[in-house]
Amino acid sequence: MLAVSIVIGVILFDQLSKFMVVNLLPWQEGVSVIKGFVQFYYDTNHGMAFGALDNHRWVFMILSPVALVLFGWYLNKHRDAHKLFTVSLAFVIGGGVANMIDRVFRGELFNGAVVDFIRFEFVEFATFNVADCFITVGAVMIVVYMLFFDSKSEKPLFSDVKKKETSPETETVAEEQVNE
Repeated sequence: MLAVSIVIGVILFDQLSKFMVVNLLPWQEGVSVIKGFVQFYYDTNHGMAFGALDNHRWVFMILSPVALVLFGWYLNKHRDAHKLFTVSLAFVIGGGVANMIDRVFRGELFNGAVVDFIRFEFVEFATFNVADCFITVGAVMIVVYMLFFDSKSEKPLFSDVKKKETSPETETVAEEQVNE
């Protein structure tokens, strides 16, 4: 239930932010939010992240839904997993679905563009949106989970390390071998 709530929350937050940008901000005009740091700048992206595959939309229009379904299946299969993993994957799924909604419904049906509006002022970087933020943060959190939590988990999802049950006899034998 936690994962479903997060996915729905991410989608709603992203779509509400895009609705506000489309209806309140002039096309390709920036409004400084934190002067010298970040601005809202209404733009669209017909490609993937950073405009990649702009002329090859069919690639990610096929791969994105497949990946989202696989992520959802994996999350459902491991619904009792560590909360960090659950939240991480829910962030990625929610952001992916939110951007897919734009691609399908914003503009010409199945030929839409993703609304991007967050732009850094202090460095030359791509314009992005709330869904992109959740996807990125979720991906980083998955890596953190894999590096620091998975191998310590009762049921590791990624590592081959299985917790070994130790008995007092095996601990004594191990101590004797170390002392020799």
